[in-house]
Amino acid sequence: MAAETNETTHGAMTRREVREAYLARNGAKTGGRAASPQTSATASIAAASAPAKPKRKLKGFANVFVLLAAAGIVGTIAIPAYAFSPTTQSHSDGSSIAIDAMRRTSAQRSAAIPSVQTPIAAHDTLGATTTDQIAAYQLAAQRTAAAKAASAEAASYSAAYSGPTAAQYLAQTPAGTSYSLSAVLATAEKYAGVPYVYGGSTPAGFDCSGFVMFVYAQFGVALPHSSRAQATIGQTVSLANAQPGDVIALNDGSHVGFYAGRTSSGGVLIFDAPKPGGVVGLRTLWTTAYHIQHFGG
Repeated sequence: MAAETNETTHGAMTRREVREAYLARNGAKTGGRAASPQTSATASIAAASAPAKPKRKLKGFANVFVLLAAAGIVGTIAIPAYAFSPTTQSHSDGSSIAIDAMRRTSAQRSAAIPSVQTPIAAHDTLGATTTDQIAAYQLAAQRTAAAKAASAEAASYSAAYSGPTAAQYLAQTPAGTSYSLSAVLATAEKYAGVPYVYGGSTPAGFDCSGFVMFVYAQFGVALPHSSRAQATIGQTVSLANAQPGDVIALNDGSHVGFYAGRTSSGGVLIFDAPKPGGVVGLRTLWTTAYHIQHFGG
C-alpha cells in the first residue's frame, strides 16, 4: 500500500531521482548498508516531499537572469541601425517597416525618369562694345544735349529781341543798293558782345552764318543761313585783294566771319560769332585753310 502511494503521489519523480535521494539520505546513516524496502520507500517519500534548499532556488533564479540577459544582448545586436534614427522614429506611417522590407526582399531599384532631360548649355549672342563705339555714343549724346540746350537758348534770345529781322531788312532795302565794305564791317562791329547762340540770327544771339546773314541783309544782300552755302556764294578773292567787310570762309565750310584786316605781324583778323560760350568779337584767324568771298558793294 505504501509502495502504491509512493507511485501515485510522486509519479512525477523518476526512479533514478528516488534512488539518488534514498542513497543520499540513508547511505550515510546505515554506514553504507542497505535498508529494508519499507524503510527505503519511506525515505524516498520523505526526501521527495522535503522542501528544496535555498541554494537550489537561487540557482534557478540565476539561470533565469542569464537567459534574460542573453536575450537582451541578442535583441540589441539584431536591431538595425536605422531603428535609432530620430528621423525614422519620428514618422508614424510605417516607413521604417517599408525600408526593412525592401532590404529583405532586395526590392530597391534605381530607375531613370523619362521626363528629365539633359540640360543644354546656352550662351548669349551679345558682342563686346569697343571703346570707339562707347566714345561715339558719348559724343552723340553730348551733341544731342548741346543742340537741345542751344535751341532753348535761341528761343529765349529770340523772344527777348523785338527789332527787325534779316527778312524785314531785306524787304526795306531794295536789292542792288550800293554800299561800302567798310560800312558793312562797321555795322558788324556794333554787335560786339552778343552771345553765341546755335541757330541764332538776331541781336538776341547769333551763330556764325546767322551773324553774317543779318548784317548783309541790312545792305540788301540776301544770304542763306548756312556757312557751307555762304562759302560758295559770291566771288573768291585773294588775301591781297581782300577788303575789310568781305567774308572769310573756312575751306571745309564749317565757319564764316568778316575779314577785319591784318595784324602788325601779318596775321589775319576775323570778326565773328565764334562758338558756344563765346560772344561776337575780333580775333586772329587760327588756320590757313580758308578763302575769302566778295559779295560786291
